[in-house]
Amino acid sequence: MKLLYRLLRRNVSTPQLIGFSLVNLLGGLVVLLGIQGYRDFCSFADGAENILSKGNVVITKPVTAVQTIGSMLGLNRNFSEREIDELRALPAVSAVGEFVAAQFEVKASLSIGGSRMSSEIFLEAVPDEFILGEYKSVGTAMHEWSAGLESKRIPIVLPRNYINLYNFGFATANGMPQISDDLLGAFTIRLYFDTPKGVVSYDAVVCGLTSKINTILVPWDFMMAVNSEYAPEKEPEVSRLILSTNAKDAGDSLLQYLNEKGFLIEGDSSLVRLQSLVYGVIFVVIGVGALFSLLAFLLLAVGIQLIVEKNKETIHNLYSMGYPVSRIASVYLCVVLIADGVVWLLAAVTATLVYPMFAQLMANVSPDFAPASMSIVWMMATLLALLFMMMHGAVIYMNVKRKCR
Repeated sequence: MKLLYRLLRRNVSTPQLIGFSLVNLLGGLVVLLGIQGYRDFCSFADGAENILSKGNVVITKPVTAVQTIGSMLGLNRNFSEREIDELRALPAVSAVGEFVAAQFEVKASLSIGGSRMSSEIFLEAVPDEFILGEYKSVGTAMHEWSAGLESKRIPIVLPRNYINLYNFGFATANGMPQISDDLLGAFTIRLYFDTPKGVVSYDAVVCGLTSKINTILVPWDFMMAVNSEYAPEKEPEVSRLILSTNAKDAGDSLLQYLNEKGFLIEGDSSLVRLQSLVYGVIFVVIGVGALFSLLAFLLLAVGIQLIVEKNKETIHNLYSMGYPVSRIASVYLCVVLIADGVVWLLAAVTATLVYPMFAQLMANVSPDFAPASMSIVWMMATLLALLFMMMHGAVIYMNVKRKCR
């Protein structure tokens, strides 16, 4: 085997192999960093405290003096079925959900530290597919996001600014204790529904906080049940919609459409552009890295063809002496597989060492940012190394087999 290796190894260019390794190392490093960045951004965007959560945006129609007068005269300014269907047909929109409000008056009371406070509130619901990823569970208790007419405890989601208003406004002014997120789930809120059938009460427990939706949310099935039971004659009006957007396409095209229609995005619409921009940058980075890796693959593939061409007489003679194609090809295969393995190992190690510096920078910008495990880097490095090995192995075998014939 040593003699065979020495015969066929003569024309293997070390500088060419080093050049391939460096280009592939650069491309592989960029690809792995891009994949880790994409994973972290998706995880960060899915967090409850981030307004970009899952790419969902809430839209409304603007309130003007003319529309105010029109609504006083009974003119409808809600979203029509045609407008909702047009939104569903947009490429940047993957789903459209309607906000449905309670069709009766609702009051809430809460006892804290011996003091009792009560207020009229409003409840709304959106389809569960939108809310399940939008809230952050509080406390240690687990609550199923579902309820019915006979339920004893109703899970609700509160806007985070409500808690901030209480802690830093009402509680401070009235000498009441502030409430931490962890303890919020331990308090029971009493809800009173003033319905045509009389006052109906439910216990509510806070199971989540959201910075995205400025309303008190209850499960969709519960809202449908109580409206059907206590206000069957009233048709819920759709004044707000929640859109689930495709992050890669939800940039200027969606914003342009909303502007043309005169719809408003609750919150800062520039965050939608930011989300689209970040995803776009990540995909460009991954694409550049993939291009470098592809160029490195083609460089080595061409190099293999040249080496085999230079050794074609030796290869043919060895084949005539009874050496199988697989054994002849194994000499080149061994060199290339070692190069592939070392390159992707170095890429994974370098990415593991470099990425924490970027993660620390992101953590300084946003305290809510928490990098995900680097396991995806090693898994992708292993898969890509195996892919390159298989493709290079196929190129080597086909070239050697062609010269043997």
